[in-house]
Amino acid sequence: MIRDQELAGLAMTLGRDAKIKITVSGDTSFCSPDGSHINIARMPSTPLGRMLAAGLVFHEVGHKNYTKGGRPDGLLGDMMNVIEDVRVDMETIKTRPGTCFNLEAVTTYYVNKGSLEPTSLAHAMLGKVMSYGFGRLMNHKAILPQETLCNEMMDDAFGQEFIEEVEVIIKDIPKLRSTRDTTVMAQKLIDLLVQQQTPPSRPAQKQLQGQEQNVKQGSNGGGSSGGKRPTPEEIEVLLKNNTGYGDFSTLIQKELDSMSDSIPDDIREGIPMLPVIGKLKASHGKMDEVEAISASSRMRARMMGLLQSIKRQPKSYGLSGRKLAPGRLVKLATGDPRIFRKKIEKVEVNTAVILLLDLSGSMTSKYEIANAATFALHTTLFGLKGVAVCSVEFSGKDKEPEVNILVDFGRKPQSENFNHRPFDSTPTHNAIWAGRAMLLQRPEPRKIMLLLTDGCPDNKPETRGATQRTMKDGIEVAAIGIMDKNVRRFWDNHKIIETIQELPVAMFGIMEGLLIKR
Repeated sequence: MIRDQELAGLAMTLGRDAKIKITVSGDTSFCSPDGSHINIARMPSTPLGRMLAAGLVFHEVGHKNYTKGGRPDGLLGDMMNVIEDVRVDMETIKTRPGTCFNLEAVTTYYVNKGSLEPTSLAHAMLGKVMSYGFGRLMNHKAILPQETLCNEMMDDAFGQEFIEEVEVIIKDIPKLRSTRDTTVMAQKLIDLLVQQQTPPSRPAQKQLQGQEQNVKQGSNGGGSSGGKRPTPEEIEVLLKNNTGYGDFSTLIQKELDSMSDSIPDDIREGIPMLPVIGKLKASHGKMDEVEAISASSRMRARMMGLLQSIKRQPKSYGLSGRKLAPGRLVKLATGDPRIFRKKIEKVEVNTAVILLLDLSGSMTSKYEIANAATFALHTTLFGLKGVAVCSVEFSGKDKEPEVNILVDFGRKPQSENFNHRPFDSTPTHNAIWAGRAMLLQRPEPRKIMLLLTDGCPDNKPETRGATQRTMKDGIEVAAIGIMDKNVRRFWDNHKIIETIQELPVAMFGIMEGLLIKR
């Protein structure tokens, strides 16, 4: 279920379901060559943005799962891309039927926008294949009229027989089972075009006149479509050129980037991002487990009464009300008049908590205490029924994501999960955006974020924007500043620690104060 209506929430949900890495950041959208990572440019969530983002993801997921190998240059590469788009989209719909609506919406949008209108003979050939595949085979109705236009352009150039030969080849698209099959079909279509370089014999005078008119009219982007047969030289140019026609991935990425570029900087800071969220493996190091577990035991009983939230229980019956419970009408015969359905509210422990641990370079002399305290708090919360807790670290690493899960929701914490040394930077804003996205995916009605940090964020405006937006979304935020008063600039609910020995007690203290607040 998508609870976050921003692109960040959509990206997290799609990424989890499709099992690929999807992020929302920066002002440039991209897809990695192997299809394992898609980035969506940062922008407000609009119906168009969400439609294009979902279409891009489903389109690229299809290529990741079903396309093997690259494509050559020239018209052959363009033809392979169009055929493969049809094939992988059909395969994607077989395994994920709901994607048909997203994929058709993208086709309809670009047809209506005019982005798929053929303007050259190369476009006409590609458009013919696209219209046949998406229109006839996948029932994208908006693109069907385009096939007629493509046929007219090919008829002007090579005649009806050429169109019939093209259709004989592409009618086997449903039989394609691999990228190799796609390559073979694309090559057949290109070979058909190559054959046109040797035109049927005709009177020399007519041929000469036709060539002269072609020279005057030009090739119009790699192929003549003015009613005269292209010359062998024009066909040669057509075969060598990349047109980019019908490349949905490129079209979507450019449009997303354009939408992102139009956003003012002051608005951008409050638009939720989704950074890369990694996961660190356990590291067997030194930790005082006895002290951490002892502190956890002392806190558990006190926190149970603090982590309360209201949860509706639908099954209750009364003497009056607006909704009858038909199944209880027979109770009247036994003297039980409670036949009206009611909703009651019951106080239950139902809270999600995320702990954000700063492991930047300035934590070098403090990280052992901070790690042990985070482990103790996670252990405490994990032991409370109805509480879901996750611990995340943030730091700047060369080959790892800046935000990494230490212990995910529902996982039992072990001390080795928290034995990690500090790294370089303090990407606090990325940690907040990641924590926000993770919390908004949770079903618990109460959501809490606790930061443990000793220094200033790398990006102060972004950190303020992330904090304000997170709190606006109903997430309670608190922070512990470790030997640094700058923390008060960003979080009203905070506590400043002057000595390392105060960290565990102070951390539990601020958590207790946060949980008391209703």
